[in-house]
Amino acid sequence: MAGLAQTTISKINEAYGRWAPKLPAEVNMRNVLIFCVLALLCLGSIMVASASMPYADRLHENAFHYVTRHGISILVACIAAFLAYKVPMNVWFNNTFPLWLLTIGLLAVVLVAGTEVNGSTRWIRLAGFTLQASEVAKVMMAIFTADYVVRRAEEVRNNLSGLFRLGAVMIITVGLILAEPDLGATAVIVLMILGVFFLAGAPPIQFIAFLAAIIVGLAAAIVFEPYRLQRALSFTNPWADPLGTGYQLSNALMAFGRGEWFGVGLGHSIQKMSYLPEAHTDFMLAILGEEFGFFGITTVLVLSFTMVVCCIKIGHRALKHQYLRAGYLAYGISIIFLLQILVNAGMNMGMLPTKGLTLPFISYGGSSLIMCAVMVSLVLKIEATTNQVNPSKEESSF
Repeated sequence: MAGLAQTTISKINEAYGRWAPKLPAEVNMRNVLIFCVLALLCLGSIMVASASMPYADRLHENAFHYVTRHGISILVACIAAFLAYKVPMNVWFNNTFPLWLLTIGLLAVVLVAGTEVNGSTRWIRLAGFTLQASEVAKVMMAIFTADYVVRRAEEVRNNLSGLFRLGAVMIITVGLILAEPDLGATAVIVLMILGVFFLAGAPPIQFIAFLAAIIVGLAAAIVFEPYRLQRALSFTNPWADPLGTGYQLSNALMAFGRGEWFGVGLGHSIQKMSYLPEAHTDFMLAILGEEFGFFGITTVLVLSFTMVVCCIKIGHRALKHQYLRAGYLAYGISIIFLLQILVNAGMNMGMLPTKGLTLPFISYGGSSLIMCAVMVSLVLKIEATTNQVNPSKEESSF
C-alpha cells in the first residue's frame, strides 16, 4: 500500500512539474511555507482583534484583553518554534517513548487538576494562562508514529503485532483525551496515525481492519453520548431549532450570508456582537466571511491548503532521500493541518457537526497556536536536513 500511495504522490509531482510555470529559485517550498504561515498569522491577528473586542469589553471591561493574550501567545510560539528548530531530528526520534510518557502525564494531570470550561476539562492553568494537553498530544503522537513505523517496519508490513502495538498506544492516548472529553482531537490523532500507517506500507487487510475499528469507535463515542448525538444530528437542519441546538450554526450561516462576495468591511460584523458564541475561536471563519466575504474565505483557504501542500512536498522529498522518519513525520503533520482545516471550515459552513478544532494560525487559542508553530518548525527542520541523500540508507518502502 505504501507503493500505491507513493506512486500516486510521485505522479502528482510529475504532473505539477510538467504543467506548472517555471518560478524563480527563491520561490521554493521553504519560502512559500514561511510566507503562508506569516500571512495566515497576520490575517488571524487582525481577525482576533476584530472578533474579540466586543466580547472582551463586555466580559473583562477591556477591549484588548484577548488581543494582548494573543500577542503573548505569538511571542511564546516564536520562542517554542525556535527552540524546536534547534533540536536535532534524531533527538526527537530517539526519545519517542519518554515523549509519549510525558504526553500521558499531561493528559492525566488534566483529568485530575484541569480547568473545566463549558463542561469539558481540557486545560491546565499555569501562571494565568492555560495549556491544552491534547494539542501537545497531536505533535507527540505524530513524532511517535513516524518513528514507530520505521523502527518496527517489518512488523508493520508483515505481522499483526505491528498493528496491535501501535493500537495499544493509540487507545491509551485517545482514551485519556476522550475522558476530557475532546472528540475533535481524538479524531485528528487517530486519522493521522491511520494515514501514516497506510503510507508506511501496512497490508490492505490490516489497514481496513484499523479503519473499521476507528469508524466503529468514533461512532460509539457519538451514539453513547446524548449531547454528541444531538450535535451530530442538529447540523443537518440547524433551522429546526435555531434558538437551541442549532443556535451556533444558524448564526454562523447568517454571517456567511451577510458577507456575500466582498464582505461588510473590517469591524462591521453584527454576529460578533454576542450573537455568535466563540466568534474569536472555533467560529472565526464565519466572522471572517461576514467581514471579508467569499474573497476573504478563499484567500485564507488557499493559503492554508498551500501550507499543507508545502509540508507534503517536503515530506515526499525526505522519503526520496531515504530520511524515512522525517518524511513520515512531515506527512503526519500535513494530515493534522489538513484535518483541522477541513473540520473547522466544514463545521463553520454547516457541512460537519460542531467540533472544538481551531483553524491553524487564524483562530484565537494559545496552545493551538504554539503547537502549530512547533509543527511548522519541525517541517522546516526536515526541509533543511534532508537536502542530500541519506548516507545511512534507511530501509525504504519505495
